[in-house]
Amino acid sequence: MRLVLPAICMRDVETHRTARLAERLVSSALRWVFDGYGIAVAVALVLFGTRSNAQPQSGCDPLPPTLQKEVEAGWQWYRTGQVREADSSFALVLARCPKANGAIVGAGYVALRSGKLPEAKLLFARVLAANPRDYDALAGLGMSAYRSGDLRESRRSFNAALAVIPGDSLSRWYLARLPETAEISELRPHVRPTSLRVGARAGRRVLEIPNGEGGWRPFWVKAVNVGAALPGKHPAEFPPNDSTYERWIESMAEMGANTLRVYTIHPPRFYAALRDFNVAHPNAPMRLIHGVWTELPPGRLEERYDDSAFSKAFRNEMHRVVDVLHGNAVIEPRPGHASGAYLADVSQWTVAYIIGREWEPYSVSAFVKRHPTRTVYRGRYLSVSRGNAVDVWLGQAMDSMITYEMDRYNAQRPMAYTNWPTLDPLTHSSESTSAEEERIRLRRKEGLVARSREYDNDAVTLDAMKMQASAEFPAGLFASYHAYPYYPDFMNLNPRYASARSHEGPSRYFGYLRELVEHHGEMPVIISEYGVPSSRGIAHFQSDGWHHGGHSETEQASINARLTREIHAAGAAGAGLFAIIDEWFKKNWIVADFERPAERNRLWLSALDAEQNYGVIAMRAGARDSAIVIDGKGEDWSHVANWYGADALGDALAPPLRLRSLRIKSDPAYVYLRLDVGAIDWKQAHYLIGIDTYRRDLGDTRLPYTRTLSPVGMEFVMDLNGPDGSHLLIDSPYNLNRVVRIPRSRPAAVQRVYNSPFRTLPNSDGRYDTLMVT
Repeated sequence: MRLVLPAICMRDVETHRTARLAERLVSSALRWVFDGYGIAVAVALVLFGTRSNAQPQSGCDPLPPTLQKEVEAGWQWYRTGQVREADSSFALVLARCPKANGAIVGAGYVALRSGKLPEAKLLFARVLAANPRDYDALAGLGMSAYRSGDLRESRRSFNAALAVIPGDSLSRWYLARLPETAEISELRPHVRPTSLRVGARAGRRVLEIPNGEGGWRPFWVKAVNVGAALPGKHPAEFPPNDSTYERWIESMAEMGANTLRVYTIHPPRFYAALRDFNVAHPNAPMRLIHGVWTELPPGRLEERYDDSAFSKAFRNEMHRVVDVLHGNAVIEPRPGHASGAYLADVSQWTVAYIIGREWEPYSVSAFVKRHPTRTVYRGRYLSVSRGNAVDVWLGQAMDSMITYEMDRYNAQRPMAYTNWPTLDPLTHSSESTSAEEERIRLRRKEGLVARSREYDNDAVTLDAMKMQASAEFPAGLFASYHAYPYYPDFMNLNPRYASARSHEGPSRYFGYLRELVEHHGEMPVIISEYGVPSSRGIAHFQSDGWHHGGHSETEQASINARLTREIHAAGAAGAGLFAIIDEWFKKNWIVADFERPAERNRLWLSALDAEQNYGVIAMRAGARDSAIVIDGKGEDWSHVANWYGADALGDALAPPLRLRSLRIKSDPAYVYLRLDVGAIDWKQAHYLIGIDTYRRDLGDTRLPYTRTLSPVGMEFVMDLNGPDGSHLLIDSPYNLNRVVRIPRSRPAAVQRVYNSPFRTLPNSDGRYDTLMVT
């Protein structure tokens, strides 16, 4: 079967809600051929076009058909994310018809998306000068003003839009988040409180929050990590202007979470939704742990953490986070970042900061080696003793953030930086560094194998115990780790962990956690990321069965619940489950090198990719009412066309060989096939389905077993041979991996390596391998 998967055009929600754009099916075609044992099918490319409701008012009235098509093309480009092409289409129309409002509105939204707010406001104003009741232009101007911090203009525009379309949800959403008075066009003057406010503090192995009676009570963190990218979106493309955040917060509260953890600044609507929920639930508010994101520092081989521009940018982001939490920020649009007017004060519910990211070992190691004498820091609120250069750099950054919040708001809360087992302060005798592995291979007279710097675990450490809070920082410090049960390898190989048991039974994970918590003494330790995914593919095996993938959703939930209890039993101060939703943009090492182009990874859900399938809330592919459920029932196929019907030849065959119909459907995750045959008898017959994914002249033209020739080359063959004998086979040259002997190994040893260069080759061998993704 020849299948060409459809490109997925993800709808831009902002444009949909503001311009009321309609989707239009542009093209759809499907061809199929049946030839003996081979079936060739092509699934069409489906494109959606859009058209603005803003029409030209003068100058070219009516707009010539060719230019109207160009306007429609511009909106189609815009909706598919091709902003440059959209801009070109609108500019072409405006060069011929400068007063074509449809093109002016389109150019305004292009400028808005590109962060050119002054230009966007001018374009929308041009349309409104001709037609003050143009909804698209009013909504666009309202959003442009909101993002630039001109709250008065934003309120005026959305009020006018609401008058054009009474009850408009977008206008009501923005108006609900603007200040009550329409005359406020900038933030209110801020007055620093005279008394210190400590929203939470680090106690003995636990965080504590005020008990409402002048004292403190323990607060065990039950957090869920919140990403932002819905299917088809980049990680910095935040949810649309609807009730998404409200639904997420309600759902997490219902499952028993008491905290949300975010990595970076979200749009203003997130903080408004959190404030609204907590005001409505004063006895059970949803707390917040906020992060400060940064990329790795500059430098290809020796990253410069102390680079002045990098450090300044990191500190500025810290200051923005503090202002955002206190509802006192207007952030200008920046590529890859949230922006807008932040007026919801959620500081009273913010229990902690966790700054930074999972630092790469090679990066930390290079900087430490460059600065061996940087071991001490003495700051106003914290100090570092007997650390390394990155410990010191982190201490300086954290001290800067504490100082900013104290100087501006006279407030503080516990603080930590992101760490993970790769850089933990423990020694793992079962984990060899790259240097140690090279020495072992040379001692065994083996050839050296190139390894990524990313996997040099246990070569260098970051230790929160090197930091001490001063008396002026009663909120205190804690340690934060992203710790999963299957990685790094020492989780499985350390003999101490292999013999560990919790009250629920054997648990290597519990053994590691107990050792980690004990290292930190009375300092609270929060496992701020943990969990297992529900992917079909397995990226790492774990000896207790808690693999990096390979679980059903029921198994995933059961394992995650067990891991939560293990974290608590080990004495940690809290747990942060990863993650709230499946994230399609994520990449996993086992498949990342074969997904090209990489930037389109976000457009489809890979069931084999563990990193895409962690979500508590599943992000399914396809529309809810058109999904195919593999349940043996036929209702969801009732409206799917039949592409092959019975013929006289089929009636002459034995019942298991009678192919009565073939139906095909696809979504951004799967291609679905339904074969209707006579009575199934796996002892008499099984079914081979050839799949050609790239160029009919490449791939294997011969099926396995029957040796039947196909008119097109096949990269894959699906062998349906009963519940225990079915496989997806891959043409040998196209296999992702091959087994090779380790050079000069004694005794002979083999390893699996990438089958590079990865390509499909023309052949008629009929030889296929079992596809392995583990």
